[in-house]
Order: sequence, then structure tokens, then C-alpha cells
Amino acid sequence: MFQARRFRNFGFAATCALVVLLPGLKTRPPDPKTLPTALPVLAGSVIAAQQTPPAGQVPAIPVEIVVVTRDGKVADGLTPSSFAVAVDGKPRRVLWVRYVSRGPGATGEAARRLSGRTDTLSFAAEPARNVLVVVDEFSILRGSERLVGQAAAALVDRLGLDDRVGVLRIPVARDGQLALTTDRPDVRKALGQIVGQAAPSPGLGVASPFAKPQIPVIDSSRAAGDPDRSAPPERERPPDEHRVSGRVDDEAALQPGFLHHFQRTLDAVRESRGRKIIAIFSTGFSQGEESRIADVARAALAAHATIYAIGLPGARDDVADRFDVGAVERLARATGGTFTMLGKNADKSLERVMPELAASYVLGIEAGPADADGGRHTLRVETPRQSLTVRAPGWFVPRADVDDLVPAVAAPPIENATAAPGVVPSRSSNARASSPAAAPATLSPREIELQRLVARAADYVAGYEREYSLLVAEETYIQSTKYQSQQIRSDLLLVRPERTDGWVSFRDVYEVNGQAVRDHDDRLKRLFLDSSTEAQAQLVLIKNESARYNIGQIQRNINVPLFALSFLEHKNLWRARFKLGGTEEVGGVVSTRIDYEETGRPTLVRHNQDTDIAARGWFLIDPASGAITGSRMEFTFPSESIIEFTVKYTRDPTLGLWVPVEMKEAYSRSPYSSIDATVGAIDAVATYSKFRRFQVKAETEIKIVK
Repeated sequence: MFQARRFRNFGFAATCALVVLLPGLKTRPPDPKTLPTALPVLAGSVIAAQQTPPAGQVPAIPVEIVVVTRDGKVADGLTPSSFAVAVDGKPRRVLWVRYVSRGPGATGEAARRLSGRTDTLSFAAEPARNVLVVVDEFSILRGSERLVGQAAAALVDRLGLDDRVGVLRIPVARDGQLALTTDRPDVRKALGQIVGQAAPSPGLGVASPFAKPQIPVIDSSRAAGDPDRSAPPERERPPDEHRVSGRVDDEAALQPGFLHHFQRTLDAVRESRGRKIIAIFSTGFSQGEESRIADVARAALAAHATIYAIGLPGARDDVADRFDVGAVERLARATGGTFTMLGKNADKSLERVMPELAASYVLGIEAGPADADGGRHTLRVETPRQSLTVRAPGWFVPRADVDDLVPAVAAPPIENATAAPGVVPSRSSNARASSPAAAPATLSPREIELQRLVARAADYVAGYEREYSLLVAEETYIQSTKYQSQQIRSDLLLVRPERTDGWVSFRDVYEVNGQAVRDHDDRLKRLFLDSSTEAQAQLVLIKNESARYNIGQIQRNINVPLFALSFLEHKNLWRARFKLGGTEEVGGVVSTRIDYEETGRPTLVRHNQDTDIAARGWFLIDPASGAITGSRMEFTFPSESIIEFTVKYTRDPTLGLWVPVEMKEAYSRSPYSSIDATVGAIDAVATYSKFRRFQVKAETEIKIVK
């Protein structure tokens, strides 16, 4: 019998959509019953706030910056002496530096760095970021909404599953609401409601945003972006009382431009704690708005918001002439952010942005007597190292009303967070990690990158468990041996039975070789909605029943696509040695390969219930989000037989995550085995489609006062 210990197959957990509560604004509190029962301790968010110093110490005002290397990564190892700061042209001392890890893997990375803290250098983590996607509908050409929505969705897909995301379409309705949520389908729905308000010149067709300006329009009656469609009619926005009206009516026409609406939003979120990452998608601001950029930039800094602007290429008419994309860039850089022009491949365009969202430095700048006078104070931060680029805000905006928003220490370390790559702690079969292994004195850049990727992947796996209560997919599974072949069709379920601490993946088989074996209509509904003992007992029966449909001489229950992710669960990281590999593009995302080899005992999978069978294989990981984009798992038996599982993944636009689409299973003899290689050999291919989920979520609504 070839099985996983306690059948601990990977699955999903029930949770709510975590949101940001903004004090003083209209909110809807989450239902306590939907809150997760075991969330990691967050270290808090860092903002530019007046910090009350201990007695006898010089007061300091924290200012957040990003320092990047020539290859676009956040610089490491900087201390107070690494910076030269001037306020209003006069030098200021940097009293201390705090390195803040952000997003997936932040907790593990900060925990690993804790051994290097000093009186002037410390570390912190912000595992869940607040991200606001702002779409400038004023500048978006009618007919190009879908391309803009796809580009914004590409950014959301590169975020962590715990990041809270909101979508704001400008102009904002008088009673517009803004929700920050972890629910990706809701975010994608909002992006699908974008309505461009920039009309092309009379007589011109709708041009692709990626068209080259020097190429003339040959046929003005057809859409340049889609040769199979005529120029699209004006779109009606689906009715939604919480959304912004997209119609260009008399009232909207009288409203000021983008920056007016955007500044109102910044004022609404100013009193909320925590850093905000704002991604603006815009073709450019109206020519008359140039004078407002400085005021809006200072409003963003007062709200502790950093702007990352994504420029949308203009169309082949005078629409591009009416909007200044350079103004969008100036606004972003004034807040310490960056500007990126969107290309044909959105993922590649965003590659330059994502590393800067993963970490930052907070400088404790010596306070001055005039800092809180309400005036405008210019800020300049430099580093003598020519190979580094500093992204710092252009103004110094202290907030004397908050004194507790700079975390003193990082969140508690996760299991094995500081263990060196390839070093596996010695554990007994019943051991529990009470503290991480000691970190080596120095790590190479590759070792640091390896640990960062593993930590992000582990957080992504944990996000699966917290974000999704139930996930169902239709599976077609064809198994073949030398003597027989079988096709089964099933519902693949990933659930957590009540009164258990594990997640279970199993097949609810409803058809074998074209013959129905059960009623397919109401069974899933009963399993989802009935939490009684009878229903839970039925889950066990279904698991046992579905196992008997496996053919071949080997009995197994690990032939489910997500089982390999068990090795990336936080509690199992100590079991394997990891090694950094190369890169591979999957679905437009450049993924990094990480090889693993199981060395811990007892192993997760055992043969005949008493023999350890170690796994080895690899994962393909999105370095920005930690998402798993491919996996391989292989086992070798004492008889030199080999079984391997290779899983392909794709991004599901509805769920907002990567899902398996194909699993190949092969069981064969080693070429050195004395037994005929065809005896017991199995080849199987499973394909997956129609993923759907059931989820209870909570969210916060923010009223933007006009």
C-alpha cells in the first residue's frame, strides 16, 4: 500500500476576505464567525509618523524610501551611514534604519534577519499589503476598456493572496464606495466594469492602445484593436449602487478632472493606519491639471500612500494630445514611486515594479523645530553608492498625531524561518518546531534569494488554505497499463472536514468508462451545505470508494494534483532540502525553479505503511507572489520502481489564482531493475476544468465624501 501519512492531502480552508478598517468612515464590520481561527501575528505597517522617543533619546521622524540596485532589486545591508538626508537643503542626521519586508514571505524574511539587528538597525514585516488600483476613466479611450482591465488584472495576479485590494474608477460618484478585500473575483468584477470616457475624434475608429502612432488608420470603420469587430458602441455600465457612474452625463461633465477626484480619495483614507500602495492606470492628465500635481503628491504623502503609475499608450488621434502622460510620471516620482509604460505584455511591463513592492527602508530622521509648522519642506535622500537608486518622496510630511505605527520588532518567526538552505534540523517523528535553527553568519545572494522564494511560496500555500473554503473541479482521468485502460470522471473536492486539523483532497467519482456510478446532480450540494455527522461520514465513504477506481498493481491515494504542495506548508519546510534552479516562462510569468529533496523522517508518504519513501522534485514559483505555476514529485521504491507526478498550472481569471489543468502520472521500473519494465507500469493523464468555489467573505466599504 502506497499512501500518504494520515491522508494529509493538500486543500483549502474556509475564511473571510480580510479588509482594512478606516476609522471615521462608513464601515461594515466583519462577522466574527467568518474570521480565521489561526492567523499569523502581523508586525504592523510603517508610516511617516512622528515617533515618541524614549527618555534621553533624540526624537526621530520616520520616512519610508526604496533603494534599488541596477538589476531592479531592493538593495540589502544598508545602515544609517549609507544615507545622506537634507530637509529644505539642510543636512539631517539619520538616527536609525529599519528594513521592512512586505507581502508574501515577509514574516519569514524578517525573522531570518533578526539576528543582525543593532541599536540603529532593525527589521519588521508587513505580510498583508493595502493596494488600491485606480483607473483614470477620463483618459481611457472608449473601446479599449478590456485591455486596461486585463493590464490591471495582471498586477493583481502578481500580489499575495493576503494582500487587500480595492478598485477605484475615477470619476467617483457622489456616494461612491471603496472596498479593500482579499476576494479576487470581486476585484476582477470591478475591473470588468471600466468605461472609457475619452472619445476619439469624429470620423476616426477606435485605435489599439498599443498601436504605433506613425501608422495611419487605413479603415476607419473597423476597430484597429480587433479586426473582427466594427467600432464598438458606447458601453452601458452594469447597475451597481456601490460603483461609480460611468456615463458622461451633465453632472459628470461639470466635475473637475482626475486629480480633483483622486485628492478626495486621499483625504478619505488619510486617517487610516498603514501604508497604501496606489497603482494608477492612466493615459495622462488633462493639460489644465498640471498645477495640482504638487498638492496631490503632498496629500498622498500625508495619507502615507506611494503611487506607482502605469502609463497607457495613447491612441492614433488627438486623444493622446489632450492628455499629458508625463504628469502621471511626475506625480508618482514625487511620492517615492515609479512610472512604467505598459507594453504589449503586461506581465513583463510589471516586472520592473513588483520587486519594489516587496521591501522598503524606513529612515529615522532627526526631528527639527520647524517640521510640524504645516509648511512645505523639501526632502532629498541620497546614497554615495553609485550602483544604487533611491526612490524617496519629494516632500517631508510629518504626522504628529500618530506615535505607534512603527513596529519595534518583526512578527514571531515561522518554523525553520532562519534555517540555512539545504540544512535540515534533526527531528523526531513527534517533534514540533519550537524555535528556528541558528542562521549562519553570512549567506550568499543566491541563498538569500532561495530563502525568500521558499518563504513566499509557503505563504502562498497557506493563503490557499485561508482564502478558499471549498474548491471543486471537474476531472477527466485516464489510466492505462499493459493490459487495461480506464477513464473516470469525477468532481475533485478539496475540503476540511469538521473536527479535524487536516485538509482532504478526494475524488467524488460519478462516471467510469462512460457508465454513471451515482447521481451527479444533488450530491455536491448536500456535501457543501450539510455539516451533520452523517454528511461527514459520507465524505469518508466517498474517499474510500473513489480509491478503488485506481487501476494497476500499486495502491495509492496521493494521485491528486495538489499533494506536492504539502512540502511547502510551513510545518513541513524542515523536511526537505531546497536548491535554487533556473527560470521558465509559464503563462507570461517568468517563474523560478526550486528543486527539493525530502530528508526528514518519517516521510510524508510511506510504502506498505511501514517503509519511508522520500520525495524529490521541483516547483516553479512566481517570484513576486509566491504562486506555484508548476510542480513535479517523484518517489523511488526499494525495488527501484519509480512513480512520478507532473502538474501544469494556469491562471484562472474567475478565481484569481493559479489552478492545475493537467496532471501526468507515470509508474515504471528503473532501467537497472531485474524485473520486466512493463510489469506494473502505469501511465495516466488527468485534466481539470470548471473550477468553482463557495466562500463566505467580509469587507469594508469606504465612503468618499465629495
